Amino acid sequence: MKISKNRLVEIIKEECSMAAEPQMDEMDDEGAFAKRQLYDMEKYARELGEMLTDSTQLESWVQAKLTKAADYLKTVKHYVEYGMEEGAYDQIEGGMGPIDPVGADLEDEMVIQMLEKLMK
Repeated sequence: MKISKNRLVEIIKEECSMAAEPQMDEMDDEGAFAKRQLYDMEKYARELGEMLTDSTQLESWVQAKLTKAADYLKTVKHYVEYGMEEGAYDQIEGGMGPIDPVGADLEDEMVIQMLEKLMK
């Protein structure tokens, strides 16, 4: 598929105008998502605990997965706990803001002028 230079300039102008429009920071549902994952993990852990006995022999890869899962969960717990103590988690603010596209710090007119020079 070929794109003409004029069409390319139009696309870039559209993108520049969209980048200039104010964007609403949306609050992600990360907390709700994390709680749902934790609920599922708790359910599976309880069910697994009921399936196993003290004498159950597990393959080494299964033991490794359990060790890794326990370590990951413990690491996240301590990270969040420390963040709560330090006030790093604000319950009102959302996550990261939108990421500026490359060249977003340039004025739109400057970008258009540069593109027009390239077309000549």
